[in-house]
Amino acid sequence: MDLQFMSGVVEMGECPYCSHEWTYREKLLGYALKPRTRIRCPRCREYLEPSTLTILYDYIAIIGLAMMVFLLIPIMGWPVPISVALSILLLVIYMAVFLPLTIRFKRYRYNMKE
Repeated sequence: MDLQFMSGVVEMGECPYCSHEWTYREKLLGYALKPRTRIRCPRCREYLEPSTLTILYDYIAIIGLAMMVFLLIPIMGWPVPISVALSILLLVIYMAVFLPLTIRFKRYRYNMKE
């Protein structure tokens, strides 16, 4: 989909400057595994920032993951190796599936006086 919304947010993984559709690998390596606030588009080299909705989804997912790891898994009473393996599995699912598939970029205009 090539629709650009009034707010400047474009479809998932699409550059708002050049409409480059990011591949899963680019999203995984460029955003999910490198925690920074902005990244460069591989095609036009413009700096991109995740939209506010993406950041909100990230916070909700992190809180949910933390609640499962620190509250739900210990309550289950499983042996430690199984609990650790399940915690690692949940983290890998978050990093490899949730983050790359929910990223949206937005063009922000900052009012900076020169």
